[in-house]
Amino acid sequence: MGILHLLTNRAKIVAGMSRYNYFGTPRPIFAHLLLTNKCNLDCLYCYVDVNTIYKSDLGLEEWRKVVLDLRRRGCVAITLMGGEPLLFEGLDELVAYSKSIGLSIDLITNGIGLDKHIKTLKQINSVMVSLDGSREENDLNRGKNSFKYVCEAIQILKDNKIPVRINCVVTRQNKNSIPWLLDFSEENKAPITFNLLSDFPQNAKDLEKKIMLSREEVKDFYTQLLNYKMNDPKKSQLILASIETLQRTIDYSLPYQEIIWRTPNDQMNSKNTCLFGQTWIHVNSNGDVYPCSQLWNRPKEYKPKNIRTDGIDLALENARNLKCKSCFSLAPGEWRRTFTLKGMIEGARVTIAQGLGI
Repeated sequence: MGILHLLTNRAKIVAGMSRYNYFGTPRPIFAHLLLTNKCNLDCLYCYVDVNTIYKSDLGLEEWRKVVLDLRRRGCVAITLMGGEPLLFEGLDELVAYSKSIGLSIDLITNGIGLDKHIKTLKQINSVMVSLDGSREENDLNRGKNSFKYVCEAIQILKDNKIPVRINCVVTRQNKNSIPWLLDFSEENKAPITFNLLSDFPQNAKDLEKKIMLSREEVKDFYTQLLNYKMNDPKKSQLILASIETLQRTIDYSLPYQEIIWRTPNDQMNSKNTCLFGQTWIHVNSNGDVYPCSQLWNRPKEYKPKNIRTDGIDLALENARNLKCKSCFSLAPGEWRRTFTLKGMIEGARVTIAQGLGI
């Protein structure tokens, strides 16, 4: 996958999102597709009800229709995830079809079985692998031997010149992992994102208390990350978050898992409404459409419509009609920065570095 192709695809995403920002035209520009609930790991923090409802997963032909319908409504990029997307039996065919209709494709994986799909992975834009720290820290979060699998996967991707990124989910088990992860990221020339947990289902609140960071722990974690971003030129380039969005997370006015809800007096417009739901959606493996993972386990605040039973247009419209105004998520702020000259230049630099593997 050439650098020019990566830059072109990123430009299409930015252009689509900026049309909403400036002209108020909501379209599903970017879609995360949870292909299957099947998974060969059982991570402590996973919000997907893995291996329990996989019989209701959409099949290959249904996913073909989903990506075609999204494409016809303005979608330019999809991210394939799960569960574990490498366990979806029609993965190779779906990637080939999605490319044939002009979609940009990324994939998020735990790395297990990655070598069986190398030919397909060479056709997509980038692969994000999940790594939460050193062997001990990672395996506490993600299960025994998961560290071994992800390290092997990163090496295979690098050997095949497939752009790779690292995704770290921050918990109390790995909150001290920043120095190790940034050293690993630098050694393997793989940029990294750090993401906070979303709310757990009601039947998992005891576990949530054990592993979810407190407000002060979040501030301490992101302050440490911000210090690297501001003071370490080499590692700064590897952190896929800007100084502005890191500072915003540190300054967030509520405990981080809490959402700022709209009030009757809020005058919402395209410049102060979250990009999630308007230009970015999640499609669950059973066809439910969510604006984002933050609303996954909040049935009182958001009830998804289903592509199978309600149709895609009603499901998309439902995802746009949000009660929320803002939250701790870094992604919307990062994408809005790309609408500015500074953000656009920084985004191009990151894309080029990822494409070159430097």
